[in-house]
Order: sequence, then structure tokens, then C-alpha cells
Amino acid sequence: MKLFIFIISLILNVNSCTDSNINEDAITVEYSAISRGSYKHISINKKEVTFQKNRNSKALIKPCSDKKWSTIYNILKTIDIPDIPNLKAPSDKRMYDAAAIAKLKITYQDSIYESQSFDHGNPPQEIAELVKEILSITENIE
Repeated sequence: MKLFIFIISLILNVNSCTDSNINEDAITVEYSAISRGSYKHISINKKEVTFQKNRNSKALIKPCSDKKWSTIYNILKTIDIPDIPNLKAPSDKRMYDAAAIAKLKITYQDSIYESQSFDHGNPPQEIAELVKEILSITENIE
């Protein structure tokens, strides 16, 4: 009986894990890092990358390549997105101005999942790969 329940559970789990019903056009990933002397806001969706590196400057908008989006999307699939608000920062340098205050926000349709603040350059391990990829995408945007 236990084997039967296990097999049924496995089949249901595999069938529910397909992402064919996910609308990639409805996903937006945002990253911000703010301190007294610096500002960075990045927004990425399937169509474009928006980058603002100064509070008073106009945001730069560039198309998001399929390759870049595919990388972001594949990393997102490995993250427990509803748990993002519960992630704890590994350090507290932002508390005494030794690091910029960073946040990650993921929007899917009408749902918003926003992390607690963490040190720019030291995100929680669960989202570190995503943050690294987001920052690498904007390195060459001028």
C-alpha cells in the first residue's frame, strides 16, 4: 500500500511540475541597491532590461536577448519563489552604511514576492545565483 501511494504521489508531482502553463511574459525580476552615495535599479522581463544607475537619471532600456532571459528563467525555476520574503540576510553591513541596501522583487501576474533587505554583494544563498546573473546582464549597459 505504501508503495502504491508513493508511486501515485510521484506521478502527480511530476505532472504538476511542468512549466508549460507558466506565462513567461508575466514575469518581472527587479533588483535594487541603494545607499547614500549610490543607486542601482534593474528590471528584467522577457522583452527588455531596464537599468537606472542614478536616482535622477533616465532609465536605460535595452532588449533582453532570448539567451539572457532563458538563463534568468532557468535560475528562477530552481528557487522557491513564495519563500523569498522569508529569506534571511547572511550579513548586516547595510545597518551601519558599510554596504548598500539591496532587495530582490519578483512579480508574476498579480503576485509580488519581495525579499527582505540584504547587503549588496552578499545576498542570501538561495537567491545568490539569480542576483549574480542580474548584475552580470547590466555590466555592459552604458
